[in-house]
Amino acid sequence: MAKDTKEEILKAALNLFSTNNYHATSMSMIAEEAGVSKGTVYWHFDSKEDLFRELVLAGLDYFNENYERIKSENLNAEEKIYAIIDFSIKMLAENLKMGNILQNNIQLISSEFQKKMIERHKAAISVIKLVIEQGIDSGTIESSNPHNTAVMILTLIFNTHSQELYYTFDTVKEDVDFIYNFIMQGIAKEA
Repeated sequence: MAKDTKEEILKAALNLFSTNNYHATSMSMIAEEAGVSKGTVYWHFDSKEDLFRELVLAGLDYFNENYERIKSENLNAEEKIYAIIDFSIKMLAENLKMGNILQNNIQLISSEFQKKMIERHKAAISVIKLVIEQGIDSGTIESSNPHNTAVMILTLIFNTHSQELYYTFDTVKEDVDFIYNFIMQGIAKEA
């Protein structure tokens, strides 16, 4: 029951931070949105900053869990890269404001929190690197440095300027196709 309550609080916070932004959202608003008392919110989180940080880490974990799932699917490397891009862009499109909130509240990122974020980023790089290596082994991807290729894929997806790409097309699928084709032109092995 407590885990469900905590999840509801996190969902409420995500919704409110995405809609109102971090500074305009109060713990009272989060409690009301989650359908719990303000005391219950403070039972689970010491502060709004603590809640925000956990929400960010949970989001990074969610991406990594899905990257692991995609890596394990019975797909070739190109299909996995497409699926990773597709998943990422859809999640970013649904939560576009959340990225802005993180960027605009950099002061909430302590060195300890930054280390936790870096751990999650390294995990994502590791998964995508394995997908790149699968493509190299199958002869469909050419890369002299799978690690750097994985970093570049994630950088293209999550760069602050990447939002300029999103919504320039009529559908998310067109965004995904554009990014996928751009990446694959650089790493696909010529037949």
